[in-house]
Amino acid sequence: MKWHVVCRIGEEDNFLPELETASDRRLILHFSGGATNHRVREHVIADTEEAYDVTIGAPVHDLVYGAMTAYLADLCIPRASADDRWLRNFVLHLPVFEGRRWHRGGKTFASALSFLTGDIWQVSTRERPGAAPEATSVDDPEHPTRACLLSGGLDSLVGAIDLLSTGEGVAFVSHHGGGMTPKFQNDTYDALRRHFPNQCQKHQFFVVPPHLDGDGEDTMRSRSVLFLALGVAVASVLGDDAPLVVPENGLISLNIPLTGTRVGSSSTRTTHPHFIAGMRDVLSMLGIPVVIELPYRHATKGEMLKGVADEVALQAMLPLTMSCSHPEVSRWEGATPGTHCGYCFPCLIRRAAVTAAGLEAHDAQYTHDVRTDTPGGKKGRDLRALKMALHRLRESNAPPILHALEGGPLPQEEFPGFAEVYARGMSELDSFVHGGE
Repeated sequence: MKWHVVCRIGEEDNFLPELETASDRRLILHFSGGATNHRVREHVIADTEEAYDVTIGAPVHDLVYGAMTAYLADLCIPRASADDRWLRNFVLHLPVFEGRRWHRGGKTFASALSFLTGDIWQVSTRERPGAAPEATSVDDPEHPTRACLLSGGLDSLVGAIDLLSTGEGVAFVSHHGGGMTPKFQNDTYDALRRHFPNQCQKHQFFVVPPHLDGDGEDTMRSRSVLFLALGVAVASVLGDDAPLVVPENGLISLNIPLTGTRVGSSSTRTTHPHFIAGMRDVLSMLGIPVVIELPYRHATKGEMLKGVADEVALQAMLPLTMSCSHPEVSRWEGATPGTHCGYCFPCLIRRAAVTAAGLEAHDAQYTHDVRTDTPGGKKGRDLRALKMALHRLRESNAPPILHALEGGPLPQEEFPGFAEVYARGMSELDSFVHGGE
């Protein structure tokens, strides 16, 4: 079964592809118009252009709508609908201005999506009517010199502090779909703006799907392709030399599966080097000059904290950030909503890093301390998997690069950097979990 995901833009767009088999299905996503049950709520292009009084060029238009369509397809179509209840088969039908560039770029975009989500993706394009917009850049000497993703997490806080400590202006790009995420993004941004006045520009986007019957999909493996596209859109109006900075530590970027059941797309690949390389290729093929930078790809989370440019700012803002994979669950345990659980893998990495950097006294609260109260059942699943992975690593004679490659292909010229950050990152976790045993 294939899902034909139809991107429509504007009131006059009524494109409807033919289905190939009787089992195929359609999902219609209508931007800027259309029936209520197909309408997507977002203002990405309009809000960015209004913020800087600029025009976003045709290639970036195409990328943003392609990324939003992919993200919403992933969000709206449950994996339970697939024959094996995981791998879905998507065909994205996109109206584009740059059809010639998408002939190659679309294949690369689909390949990057397939690696990211573990599904089958295809891209089918058609000509988007109307004149292709010509890009203009902001004409203001005080405008930000770069864009940076700001998720509300700890890595993005360190990246923001390091950039702002240079004295330059930064355009921060956030995305949320509801829940508690906006609170952490807003709290972090407000604290940065107070500590670094007149240097911060805020862009907080939402992309909300149509109201559909039935359940959607909560794994959201594709969220990073949308996040990157939003960041590229903002960076593209700041000038040809303005990069997009993605602050993420190297261990989480590699995201090596802890156990055999977490291989492939069962383990998230948000900023994996292979996915980032694919997106860089997409930008090149579409003629978008924005450079995606991952300055911490060879650093552990603890090393990021230790090397921060302004330790006073970090100590003050550390408890405002959220790393937990399910911060809303704390309300069911009698804790304040938005409290870190302490037992999910992101919480374990965070606590190991904070401990390694000697910042425990400044950290956020946790509902569980895994070192004094070992969680059982589902709550202890990530800790058990981590201990198994650490044990296997201790017993293994294989060089670290072979472990680093378990998450996917890596650029050969960076083998040493990724091998070393994997070894140091696992050592950081080992020291926290076993306390130097």
